[in-house]
Amino acid sequence: MNAAQCSLWAREIGERAAMAARLARDLPRFLRAPLTRDEVRDRVRRRLATREQRFLAIVDRAVYGSARSPYRRLLANAGCESGDLRALVARKGLEGALRHLVGLGVYVSFDEFKGRREAIRGSARFTFSDRDFDTPLDPPHLFSFTGGSGGPPSRVTRSLGSIAEGASIFGVALEAHGVRQPRTVFWVGGSVVWQLIHLKLGHTVDAWYVPTPSLPVLAEAAHRYVSGLTALGGRHLPLPAYCDLQAPEVIARWLVERARPDAPIVVNGRSSSAVRVAQAAQAMGRRLDGVTFHCRSEPFSAARRRLIEASGAQALPDYASVELAYMAYGCPGAIVSDDVHLSVDRYAVVERERAVGEAGPTVKALLFSTLSETTPKIAFNVELGDSARVEERDCGCLLGDLGLRTHLSEIRSFEKLSTEGTSFARTNVVQILEEVLPARFGGTALDYQLVEEEATDGASMLVLRVAPSVGPLDEGAVRATLLEELGRGSIVNEYQAGQLERAESVVVKRLQPLATGAGKVLPFHLARASMAGR
Repeated sequence: MNAAQCSLWAREIGERAAMAARLARDLPRFLRAPLTRDEVRDRVRRRLATREQRFLAIVDRAVYGSARSPYRRLLANAGCESGDLRALVARKGLEGALRHLVGLGVYVSFDEFKGRREAIRGSARFTFSDRDFDTPLDPPHLFSFTGGSGGPPSRVTRSLGSIAEGASIFGVALEAHGVRQPRTVFWVGGSVVWQLIHLKLGHTVDAWYVPTPSLPVLAEAAHRYVSGLTALGGRHLPLPAYCDLQAPEVIARWLVERARPDAPIVVNGRSSSAVRVAQAAQAMGRRLDGVTFHCRSEPFSAARRRLIEASGAQALPDYASVELAYMAYGCPGAIVSDDVHLSVDRYAVVERERAVGEAGPTVKALLFSTLSETTPKIAFNVELGDSARVEERDCGCLLGDLGLRTHLSEIRSFEKLSTEGTSFARTNVVQILEEVLPARFGGTALDYQLVEEEATDGASMLVLRVAPSVGPLDEGAVRATLLEELGRGSIVNEYQAGQLERAESVVVKRLQPLATGAGKVLPFHLARASMAGR
């Protein structure tokens, strides 16, 4: 380990120790003051009434006031000083100003935000690190890691202020769906952020299951530490217990023994996990009336909604990323399965037309800007690799009545896979398909294609299509190689590849790669359609 690495390691240890001390000081007091129904509504209303002022204040402090801010360099390149930005917002409104600045090159693409690619704006070139986007405005209490959808997983911090904001908007979303003071169950690994959100809302956390037999030592120690601190705050946080992805009947049995319409239960987990539990309950001949599945981390399709609702449960999908949390929640009167209300009290959204890769189709990428200083990353026209239908609409639900009228639907990722709660970068997958597999099993870069699909039972599948012209091969070995390569690089990648393997979500088929409507054959294809007839 050289001197620079030693310095970085010492800095990381120091930051983690500071967060642990801050959490010990603040968490018990934080949990002793749960948010009420009136408080969550009032917080959302106040944020909505001050959107432009808060945006400008954040930019003054975290952008113009920070020499390391990537946005400061982009704004300078566009010739936009602080006074110019204020005048632009006054003249065009917040979203109008953001659209205008996109045209001047003030935006950050998916790979630029991840620190993977140089930002080129005309003759100017900029190099950013993912840590350059961290908020300098809100001291953190916790950290977690991204799924590695932009390369190596990066650390994302979270403050108790951020968790309180997440609790306020989620509390309103639950009320819009008719859910009050529920018990909660988790079937997901990782951080304790959502458990703390429910505790801040005064809910109980009754059970926490994780889909892997063991967690990293650091994660287990962190869970015990936080559980002890919640006890000091007069609340209970159970330690996680193992429940395999192939054993949804364990969760289903827990629910059918306790759920009823007048005693609501919220199950926090991935969309595909929710479908598994709903189907397991139906196989037992039991209904899940009173259960709400908070469906996260994966696309939420019409097939998944139907399968969940057939069990008597309801679904509350969300849309978010680790870096930009608590972004959007499902509309109770959804016109399509993934119709969600954007939390415009905390985010602004505009679109930028761009090509996917060098030869791919053109999409309108969503660009987000943060309006809250507690967001882990400062975002100013930042792309997350997604596109969607964006519309202003009055739907008649509580979320809309409060002023959250911006709906997102038909949300599609064009930069990353998101199956079984995992997230792998398009650029990383392309390298495996175009270089690793052809070198090991024959054929060319045009003979392998990974397609993300949805089976008729609502499960997510990754289909590796291998052209028949490659000749005879061991499909099991091809599948194992793909999973091995997806798992390289970090403990997070290894964990996520293990998730896919345990869920049996990767299949190999001897089929010609699919072509786009324009006749292009891309190595990475997001079909998300029924697998019937494939």
